[in-house]
Amino acid sequence: MPHAAPPRILFIDAYDSFTNNIVSLLETRLRAEVTIIKIDDPINDFAGFLKPFTAVVAGPGPGDPRTAKDVGLYNHLWNLQRENLLPVLGICLGFQSLVLAFGGTIERLPEPRHGIIRSVASHGESMFQGVDQMETIQYHSLHASLGHNLMSTYDELWEPSSACPELQPLAWDFEIDNMRDVAPWKSLEASGRVLMAVHHMAKPFYGIQFHAESICSSGKARRVIDSWWAAARSWQRALPCTHDALKPEHGKKLGASRTETNGRARATWNCIGLKPTCQPSSAKKPVRSPESRARMNRENDQSPIVLAGDKHREKTIQVFDRVIDTGRWSTPTICDALGFGEGDSIVLDSGPNQDHELANHSIIGFVEPESLRFEYSVITSELLKIENGRKTIVCLVQHSDDVFAYLKDFLRQYRVSCKHTNIPFWGGLMGYISYEACLETIGVNKQPSNPAGKRLQRPDLSFVFVERSLVVDYAQGKTFIQSIKPDDDEWLDSSTSRLSQTACGTFSCRLHKQGLHTSESLSTPTRISLPNEALYKSQIRACQDSIRAGDSYELCLTTQATIKTVPKRNPWRLYQKLRHLNPAPFSAYIRLGTLALLSSSPERFLSWSRPKRKVTNSDWHNGKWSDKISICQFRPIKGTVKKRTGDLSHPYLTIREATELLSTTKERAENLMIVDLIRHDLHGVVGSGNVTVPKLMVVEEYATVFQLVSVIEGELVIDDSDDEEDFEDDVVDSETLSDYSDGNPSSTSQCISSKSDASHSTSARGHSRTGIDVLAASLPPGSMTGAPKLRSCQLLGQLENRHRGIYSGVVGYLDVGGGGDFSVVIRTAVRWDTDTMHKDDMDGQSTSRCGAERTKNMEEDDEDEWTIGAGGAVTSLSTEDGEWEEMLTKLRSTLRLFEDKSEW
Repeated sequence: MPHAAPPRILFIDAYDSFTNNIVSLLETRLRAEVTIIKIDDPINDFAGFLKPFTAVVAGPGPGDPRTAKDVGLYNHLWNLQRENLLPVLGICLGFQSLVLAFGGTIERLPEPRHGIIRSVASHGESMFQGVDQMETIQYHSLHASLGHNLMSTYDELWEPSSACPELQPLAWDFEIDNMRDVAPWKSLEASGRVLMAVHHMAKPFYGIQFHAESICSSGKARRVIDSWWAAARSWQRALPCTHDALKPEHGKKLGASRTETNGRARATWNCIGLKPTCQPSSAKKPVRSPESRARMNRENDQSPIVLAGDKHREKTIQVFDRVIDTGRWSTPTICDALGFGEGDSIVLDSGPNQDHELANHSIIGFVEPESLRFEYSVITSELLKIENGRKTIVCLVQHSDDVFAYLKDFLRQYRVSCKHTNIPFWGGLMGYISYEACLETIGVNKQPSNPAGKRLQRPDLSFVFVERSLVVDYAQGKTFIQSIKPDDDEWLDSSTSRLSQTACGTFSCRLHKQGLHTSESLSTPTRISLPNEALYKSQIRACQDSIRAGDSYELCLTTQATIKTVPKRNPWRLYQKLRHLNPAPFSAYIRLGTLALLSSSPERFLSWSRPKRKVTNSDWHNGKWSDKISICQFRPIKGTVKKRTGDLSHPYLTIREATELLSTTKERAENLMIVDLIRHDLHGVVGSGNVTVPKLMVVEEYATVFQLVSVIEGELVIDDSDDEEDFEDDVVDSETLSDYSDGNPSSTSQCISSKSDASHSTSARGHSRTGIDVLAASLPPGSMTGAPKLRSCQLLGQLENRHRGIYSGVVGYLDVGGGGDFSVVIRTAVRWDTDTMHKDDMDGQSTSRCGAERTKNMEEDDEDEWTIGAGGAVTSLSTEDGEWEEMLTKLRSTLRLFEDKSEW
């Protein structure tokens, strides 16, 4: 007999950033198949649409249940006629909507609870059987009330109220249960209480206020979900067999189809009456024809531009390399030995004195005049391909107007193998993605205040195809000189010779003197314009107003400082000083066109490993392989305290003292919200049950601050079934394979690549998923937005009213071997040559107070203008002074690069 189809749950998403975590909980614990739709999806026959499902979950989200557009389809659930009823679980916003629909009221909490651990009590009834007390995570500014009298006794609280006779309370949050060092509870009047769960007396409607899916919620909270499901299935079994969800053929209704994602089924819909959407229709970017795009570009650029519909033909490339011992040479020492830093170049720099777990490789990318480049603008929605000085507009129509789909397709043409499988980069795309380009991935389009012609001088996404590179392996004390250009022995040999002849000690001494003391002493005029304190604090208050209204849980507010100097500085020498003053595991130097970027970022955004098979002895001898696996890792930072105390008797904090300061409810809540947000982003690509949190809120030490760091990992299964042949050389290292090859040499030990015959012109990113899909699904970095991400970004755009630019974006690489690594652009100085921005982008800086206005004796052509962004996560627990000081602490770590004094 065929296996019975799994039960199906419909999840209605209110544009929340925890949705996929709940879906993972449902799919892994309940063994159900979950279909997701949005609250504003247009469905003509809602009751008919629900027929194939066993139950519905009305999820959490920003907003107010009293506002119709914030709950959308939820209201249709509560109005279902008896013959169309099915079990519903409302969570957070969905719970509040349920209570409101049956006579309850919605009120503001005295203080919002976002990312807060709270104890919840129940009577052990209904879906709380066997659970009387549990630790939960709450994310809400509003709460539902059934109208119980303030003088109600404890027993009366568990009975329906006169205002809501159909709803029975199932759980409460009593303030007395969440207080320490208090006397035993004597009277309810002295204790606050918030409703946490209800059950409809006659209909299969349930609701909970807390978030059982959060990484910090207890196992008891998750058991409540199990009990709800048991009640839902019991209710369904008690019905006559007329409901479509009970019929064997229910999976064929309404044109339902099943899409395999990483080995896990996920239902999709293409039925009449439902138009699938990913963002609100108002948030989608404008679509321009290729011809109109070409005309616009010709008006703004004299370079010849032609339209091209790129189809990437497979290419065979070979990795050539040389390996030399360089001990503990610094990255700048190696770069200067090769005459690096004069022209365009990219350095992703980790110093040998950093955390070995993170900073064991530095990557130096050589950018040549003929190097292939890609530049994308959110203003024109155009991707430029620049090759040998010729600009071509890439037609993205076959890629669903998705630049990430194009880049993924571009890299699919390469299948590369190399004996040095532990080296993270062999060649590929290196560059950046601006915050504005990140916003476009979630449907937020912030139009500029300055003309598009000026804006085109600043690409929102820029990558260069690096064929020559150096990788410094600090663990081995070796440098790998690499090229994927054919017949490039001359460059390899000359580079090897120059490094071999460099006297490390003498060179380091000269570098120290030039880079830190003489050439960039900053004795010339420098004008620093700090953010306006009054404006920033007013923005903090506005953030908290939005949080209290329920529109966001956390808002990552940012601002910027501007530095003007005469004469212009050498960016490479400035970078060397920055890495000395503020060493960080994800430092970066980028010189591309008119851009100079100097970064000392401590934060990895996302890395993913090259796809590799899980090989077992039995599988190999049977001629079978397991799936390719790519490990994806995020390392968000939320929670910062500066190391210097200002106390002469105790000038620096110890890590124990920093841990105590970062263990407050506020700091941990900030970090937890981003952890849960990233888990959501990652679950959406790697699938349910494939996300773990190896480190949760660990204090790490950096040059000037201590920070609270978490690590989130996901296992991405790569489906390569589309390949005509199964090439193992790009996923299995030679050491592993030799264990199963009876001593016969394998092709994987060679440095020549293989390729399939397939033409890589697939549309969109829906083909086999790779790390690029995880990247695109996770932008912008959650640590720079807040949660829920979409609504938070919309609110921040209104509050900040400026372009963040590269700050808050990401910098990194896409390796031809299938791996990638990106850092968050923070603690970073940015300069654009011969480029001026509209005054509205100055963010209200206090130029008169800080003396940053251009002086008459400054010559504009010889003037440097740098910007440094900084900010912090605003929550309901934030204080204006505390957020202002945190922002300045982050700002000063980079700003001191431009000061005469080395310390504050």
